[in-house]
Amino acid sequence: MQLDYYLLEYLFYCPDGLSLNRYYVAVTNYKLFCQGTLGYLFAACDTTTIIIIMLLFPALISLYITPVLSKSCYDLFSSYNASNGFFDQFEFEVVDDPTHGYVDYVDYNVAIEYGLVNYTDKGQIYIGVDHNDVVSSNARGRKSVRLKSKEVINGNTLLVLNVDHMPSTTGNSMAKGCSIWPAFWTFGSDWPYNGEIDIIEYVNDDSVVASTLHTDFGCDQSGEDTDSFTGSWGLSSISGQPSTNCDVNAVGQDTNAGCGIQGTEGVEPVGAAFNSGTGGVYVTEWDSSKEIRMFYFPRDSIPSDLQSGSPNPDGWGNPYARFEVSPDSSSCPSSHFQDHNIIFDTTFCGDWAGNTFPYSCSSSISCVDFVKNNPAEFAESYWLVNSVDIYSAC
Repeated sequence: MQLDYYLLEYLFYCPDGLSLNRYYVAVTNYKLFCQGTLGYLFAACDTTTIIIIMLLFPALISLYITPVLSKSCYDLFSSYNASNGFFDQFEFEVVDDPTHGYVDYVDYNVAIEYGLVNYTDKGQIYIGVDHNDVVSSNARGRKSVRLKSKEVINGNTLLVLNVDHMPSTTGNSMAKGCSIWPAFWTFGSDWPYNGEIDIIEYVNDDSVVASTLHTDFGCDQSGEDTDSFTGSWGLSSISGQPSTNCDVNAVGQDTNAGCGIQGTEGVEPVGAAFNSGTGGVYVTEWDSSKEIRMFYFPRDSIPSDLQSGSPNPDGWGNPYARFEVSPDSSSCPSSHFQDHNIIFDTTFCGDWAGNTFPYSCSSSISCVDFVKNNPAEFAESYWLVNSVDIYSAC
């Protein structure tokens, strides 16, 4: 093989190591193809013969180096973990829940006092809710936190959440997950004009991830090739049709539904289904030139390039969710998504979890009453995060 390498260097005049390697890969790939399917045409599929063929037919070079030329390139830009003060990277927002949940978002000091956040002995980040007290009648709801990153991210970014546990409930009195609405997401100021990217979102006893974009008018994904992702479009409860219009006020879709893609049952898990495994990573690639796409890898299937800190999403196969965005797109210009903060939150009931609670969980008790009077149910309502890594394009 070393002789082949130098022969290529001589014949193709490639002083640049990267270019030389591309030609080497092209010849190697063609050799395998030749030996497998064309061997009967040649006495031997040797390197010299193949190089002569490529010199005569240069198009073959492009054909066999395409995977190399399309390789993504990302460098680690920021990492949020226990060793560098994870909670110092976030603001604890004390706000009324914009989704009208039965929740009391508290500041850092209160969160520490009630044990809602901490670093574990294993160097992980615990982000939970109050699971000790019945909620008082004059409170906004059950205590929780809403974390907003101080850092702002934009396109040409790879966002990697490495997590071991997601919020659920103990399931002592009804199905695991009932009443909760956790999310890991990003959004820009002046919502919805700078967009929202929901990476992980689910309610009640959901067991599969939902990933959704929310925008103002002018972002439509109805033309997206469904073969480009493995999940499926969420359906409108109004029309029964796929919700492919990202506009929060889209006609024929539920209010603020956005354009959402669900993962595959048993493949992209959330909540109690996720917690039955050993954790994993959710990855979002935000490429302003062409797409936003999401991947999930369980702990024992994380790509080696991602583990080594040199992620190449183009080598991971189809994502479970993909949305087409680009600067010159007529269906969804990338200008819809700008200057995003990263958010962790866990709320209860509200516009989504509360409205579906009677059908998913119980019609004999209200969602709010369940959350108010059953603190022990929420001992499992926590995120256990290893890290949040932000890569920027090379």
